[in-house]
Amino acid sequence: MDVNRVVAQIERDFEPSHVGRLLDHIRQPSVSALDWGNQEMSGMLAEEIREAGGQAEVVETSEFPVVFGLIDEGAPRTLLCHGLYDVTPAEEPNWLNPPFEPQIHDLPGLGPCVVGRGAEDMKTGIACVMNTVYAARAAGQKLPLNLMFVHEASELGSGGIKEFFPRYKQKMKKANAAYWLCPMAQTDGTPIVPLGLKGNLMGRFFCRPGGWGGPIGNEIHALNSNWIGNPADRLVEAVAHLEKRLEEIYERGEGWVPSPVQERLCRQLSERMDPERLMRSLGVERFRQGDFHAAVRAHLFRAEFTLIGLQAGFIGEGKSVKVSIPSEAQAVVNMRFLPGEDPGERIANVRRILAEGGFGDIEFVVNNHYAGGSTPPDHPLIACFLQAHREMGADPEVWPVHPAGMPVALWTEELGVPWVGGLPCNAMRKHAANEYAQVAGLLQSEKFLAHFFEGFSRLTY
Repeated sequence: MDVNRVVAQIERDFEPSHVGRLLDHIRQPSVSALDWGNQEMSGMLAEEIREAGGQAEVVETSEFPVVFGLIDEGAPRTLLCHGLYDVTPAEEPNWLNPPFEPQIHDLPGLGPCVVGRGAEDMKTGIACVMNTVYAARAAGQKLPLNLMFVHEASELGSGGIKEFFPRYKQKMKKANAAYWLCPMAQTDGTPIVPLGLKGNLMGRFFCRPGGWGGPIGNEIHALNSNWIGNPADRLVEAVAHLEKRLEEIYERGEGWVPSPVQERLCRQLSERMDPERLMRSLGVERFRQGDFHAAVRAHLFRAEFTLIGLQAGFIGEGKSVKVSIPSEAQAVVNMRFLPGEDPGERIANVRRILAEGGFGDIEFVVNNHYAGGSTPPDHPLIACFLQAHREMGADPEVWPVHPAGMPVALWTEELGVPWVGGLPCNAMRKHAANEYAQVAGLLQSEKFLAHFFEGFSRLTY
């Protein structure tokens, strides 16, 4: 494939058609939590693959559909493109425009940006790869590789792809590598290249009355709080105990331990990152750690436990008050663990820590989970990926582990192929108001894909 001709075609077609594709994707709601639009979105993506000369099907699962497609150019190598087509609800206040009516805004310090739900997570990557395919077609260039597509709905835990995987594993064995279509770049455009992603778990803690105390059956008046236990208090104490113990495990190096190469990459990363710029982009005033390298190291190498939400008793509006001890408390929690760690072992570890702390009565209900995975830094796929960035004049940041959670083990362990992820587009604010993707990054990403596709086609591992 003549990369220069494809890049020139991308530049000619970028506005309005390439940007327009992303806008069209965002305009189609696909909110798994509300069961809204996933059928329409998956159908749209399948049709685009067919229009580009490929075959595609919408594979129904008991959760949400998976789009499976193949553009077969008769090439010796096949790249599996893994995309996420669903989004979270967009009920936050202060959007610059309705979240499913995307617009381009000139954001301070960022320039023109597409603003809408899914701009970061993750419709940008899906649109970019299709735009690159269409540009190659328009330039009269045959793709130097075959492209396989597996687009799923992930926001409720990737249940669909886990059901899809064994049914289509034989067909996916044609792939030589898996590629995660996520925009990943700093605000100055510096690409982020993750070598691995963490595993993920969503669940709930429940504290109910019992042998430890608490009001059984009904709430009771708060005047009893000095002699009757409070489930809300106990749940907070249990979470605090768990977080303290997980911190001790990390500090003492008792759990997953990074390799010397991973430690070196982490040090290089913290030395080149700008903490002030990073805090501005995140909208925070400080990191939890006083030392920036310690903050980066924890971000990469510590298993996360996040208290997402708490619910117990009465929370009213204004001056209304109900003075009672609640009869139950619950918490929504998210855990992320390191590549190679077994989710079942992590779940058992949480229950063991709670029991050892005297909180064995806390019920831990796991809604869904999956294992992360990684590719060795010296693998030819990684060298090829980094070279494509350098051909674009970029000096990418190499992250030994990225805290994003994805079922990478499906590709690296079950399918047995190397994995890589990321597109050189700054996109942020997922799950929040004014989620965006930089327009300049969209263009850069499509050009990058042309270089990566050509380089990947020459690999011989």
